[in-house]
Amino acid sequence: MTSQTRQPGRQSSKVDLLGGFSLVVNGSPAALPIHAQRLLAYLSLVRPVQSPHLRVGLAERLWYEVTTERSQASLRTALWRIRQADPSLVQASRETLRLADAVDVDVRRGIGQAARLLGVEVELRPQDTELGALLGDLLPGWDEDWLLLERERIRQVQVHALEALAYRLRRLGRYAEAIEAAYAAISHEPLRESAHIALIDVFLDEGNAAQAHHQLARYAAMLWSELGIEPSAELVNRVAPAIGGTAHLPPGRVAPVPVWSAVPGRVTAAGAAVLPTAPATRR
Repeated sequence: MTSQTRQPGRQSSKVDLLGGFSLVVNGSPAALPIHAQRLLAYLSLVRPVQSPHLRVGLAERLWYEVTTERSQASLRTALWRIRQADPSLVQASRETLRLADAVDVDVRRGIGQAARLLGVEVELRPQDTELGALLGDLLPGWDEDWLLLERERIRQVQVHALEALAYRLRRLGRYAEAIEAAYAAISHEPLRESAHIALIDVFLDEGNAAQAHHQLARYAAMLWSELGIEPSAELVNRVAPAIGGTAHLPPGRVAPVPVWSAVPGRVTAAGAAVLPTAPATRR
C-alpha cells in the first residue's frame, strides 16, 4: 500500500523538537527534508491568534527571502512531503493549514505538564515527575528568526516547571527526585537564584546542611566570577541557621561560606569567608 492510499486518521505520529527534530509515524522514524521540517516545526510551535494559519502568511514567514510565487511553491512542496510521511499530520484547506490535534508534540506536552505543576492542583500525577519534556534545547542548530522568541519562551516554561516539580517532590519527601529536578533547572539557567534555592531547600529538608553550605559557596563563586555580584541576603540567611552561622549582606559582606569554597576573598578568624568588594567605578 502506498502512502497516497493510506486512510487519514489511522496514523499515530509524534513530533519531537527538543534536542533536535524528529518525526515518528506508527513507531518508526520518518525522514523529512529540511524545508518540510521547518513547516512542521512551525505548525507545532506557533499558535496563531486566529486558528488555523493562513497559507499566504506561512509562506511569507518561512520563505521570506524569495518571491511570493517561489515561497508559495516551497510551501506546497513541503506540505506534499509531509503528506508522504503521514497524510493526517496536517489539516489543510485551500487557504489554511493547521497541525492535527492528535499529533503528539513533546513541546506541547511539556507546556501542559508545566501548567499542572504551576497550578493549584495538589496531587502530583506520575507523568508529571518525568523530566523528558522539560529538558533539552529547542531545535539546536536552527537559525530561523522566528525561533528566537520560541526558544526563550520554552526555556522559561521549562525552568519554572522544574523548580515547581522540585518543590512538590521535596514536600513529599522524595528528595532524590527533587534534587534531580533542581539540578535540571540549574542546567537551564546556571545563574538563576531561585533554581539554586530549590536545590538548597532540598538539602536542608533532608538534613544535609553541609551540602547546602557547599552549594551556596559554589553559587556565590559563580555569581562573583560571571557578574561581580553576590547571592541575596535571603539565600545566605537560608543556610546560616543550619550551620550555626550568621550572615550580614550587604553592608558587611560576610557570608557563612566555608574555607574550602571557590569564592574569592580572604578568610576571617571566625572561619567565614569575606566576599571581596566590587571594584570602584571610574569617574
